[in-house]
Amino acid sequence: MNFHEKKPFLHCLRAQIYPDQYAEERIAQTASWCEKYGIQNVILFFNGEEYNVGHITKEQLLPWLEVIKKAKKEFAKKGISTSLNPWFELGHIDRGRTLQSGQHFQTMVDRFGNTCTLTACPLDEEWRSYYLNLMAFYVQEVEPEVLWIEDDFRLHNHDPLSWGGCWCPHHMEAFAKALGKKETREEFVSHLEEKDPSPERKVWLDVSWETMDGLAKDIAKTVKGLHIPTSIGLMSSTSFQHAMEARNWVQLHEDLCYDGHKIDRLHLPAYREMGAKSYYFDFNRITMVNRAFLGDDCDIYPELENSSYSDFVKDPKFLSFQLEGALPVGIQGMTYNIFQCAGNGCQEELGYGPVIQGLDPYLNAVQDLDLKPSKMRGVVFPIDEKTVYHRKKQGFLNLIPDDFDAIGYLSSLGYSYVCSKEKKFENQVVALINQNVYNFSDEELRDLFAHNFIYLDGGAVLALQDRGLLSLIHGKEATFRGQAHRYDCFEMLEQGTLHGMHHYRASSQRRAGDYVKIEYEDGIQIPTGLYDPWMKRTGNGIAIGTNFFVYPYVLKGTESTDYFVELRRKMMEQHFLSHVSTPLAYAHHDAVYPYLYAQNEQTYALFLVNANYNDFPSLTISLKEISPKKVAVLDHDGSWREAHYELEGETLHLHEKLGYLSTLTLLLEE
Repeated sequence: MNFHEKKPFLHCLRAQIYPDQYAEERIAQTASWCEKYGIQNVILFFNGEEYNVGHITKEQLLPWLEVIKKAKKEFAKKGISTSLNPWFELGHIDRGRTLQSGQHFQTMVDRFGNTCTLTACPLDEEWRSYYLNLMAFYVQEVEPEVLWIEDDFRLHNHDPLSWGGCWCPHHMEAFAKALGKKETREEFVSHLEEKDPSPERKVWLDVSWETMDGLAKDIAKTVKGLHIPTSIGLMSSTSFQHAMEARNWVQLHEDLCYDGHKIDRLHLPAYREMGAKSYYFDFNRITMVNRAFLGDDCDIYPELENSSYSDFVKDPKFLSFQLEGALPVGIQGMTYNIFQCAGNGCQEELGYGPVIQGLDPYLNAVQDLDLKPSKMRGVVFPIDEKTVYHRKKQGFLNLIPDDFDAIGYLSSLGYSYVCSKEKKFENQVVALINQNVYNFSDEELRDLFAHNFIYLDGGAVLALQDRGLLSLIHGKEATFRGQAHRYDCFEMLEQGTLHGMHHYRASSQRRAGDYVKIEYEDGIQIPTGLYDPWMKRTGNGIAIGTNFFVYPYVLKGTESTDYFVELRRKMMEQHFLSHVSTPLAYAHHDAVYPYLYAQNEQTYALFLVNANYNDFPSLTISLKEISPKKVAVLDHDGSWREAHYELEGETLHLHEKLGYLSTLTLLLEE
């Protein structure tokens, strides 16, 4: 199966076959399972997990390559292609491993001066020479369809080191050269911990990016020089982590993928089964954000894991949910790491094969819709890969971006959205969250408010005040109050009723997010207020202006679940939706996620995900600036038919079942 061609949805199994007396048996069993369930590509590990010996030598590699070559021949007989996955680039974590005899690589050092025993610094020339020569050897030997670069292609998260890049002598020298002076590691780190951006922060981010991009260029040069038709794919991890190495995703893929064919194994948020609502909250703030950074022209094959490889950890239904639920990303296939790397082969008893096979018609039909990030419509979330350059946070770990968390919140409330790297918008609903305000110039912010409707959380309001731009929301003063204290105990509806109840309330003390007290000029609508236990009003709640909506709590982390309570949901419905003048879909159901894609000027694809453990026999969807004359629904057998529905103004009453942990795909034709 050629990765370069237009093709059916590509199922890729990650597997490891240990070179022992049972290898041929494992090869035959793997080939049979893949043929039975429609797996078109096998990504073979070597030197992985339990069999990892550290930085493998050529002699240690030879038995692995012999087995891989045998497997490739057997797979080819059944029309199955072979890709290669060296489980080890720099090294994930030490796990008690050390450098082997004759290896004198500089290993990584953390910001406290701790040195690991295995993970190599990518600036070390001895390691680079070793790594690139070995890479050339196994590509020449195997000629894989795709060479996958593992997700240890990163500067962070190399246990037992503390999180936060490499501070070895090579890096300290690079920092000093870029800074124009020498500083001790302690001095340099102290400047990174300052609230305001420092020259050291810029140097640290610049050097980190150049380190990894330089390695990507060397990998591409090595593989290109072999004149073997092997593409390079990157196994990426989370965008907010890679923001701390200033990763430019498009540029990285352009430099790594020498043949112009960009391939990324996008990170799905859970290796194990977890609560579906929590999983899909993370899916939106992690996976969808990273997808937007990668751009339209990158082929996506997410990672569907099952660690530690049993149905106790992940049952077939949840695997099905992850597979269907990944479709809004606009994927070309899936990589499955669902069986033990220790060498038990493909475990039929887990029941994953029939699920994958059964979904294939649906997966192919959705893939034909060509769901790309640029086609998404809804609330606009401005995102910036370089956000760490601009953040104003005290403390090193506080530099890790949390701006993306709000995407999890607003999408969980049922709003379609789009992530955008642009800075200028017109007639859109734009979400300014927390410190992403600092990614805009003053002029850009004024233009944003002049030509759009703006949603702001409390963190964004504090940032506006810091910029001297509080007047954009007619504010006089903003004060950080936090939560869990004797004042600002609950938020209360001050006028009218909700569900027939006067003075409807919601807690502001637990899981509401840090409260920001904001004083406004006259003329701003404030439907809710904050109160203490003695019913004394202590501050303003939600505020609405002609061109803005303020939610006075800081949206960060994953525990602000009071955002989902009825008071705040209804305030959004009543005072937010009416200002939307651009195509948007809003689902009137908890944890039903709508994704809206423009197909052409008159047709939209609407993809619905049910992250609940109950079925919906019918659905209510608000459609803004869309008036469909025809609605078609895609059945899971891959066939389209006319949907059962009524359209009442902007409200679509859809009489189609959306099953638990399942999806629906619609075409809306105006």
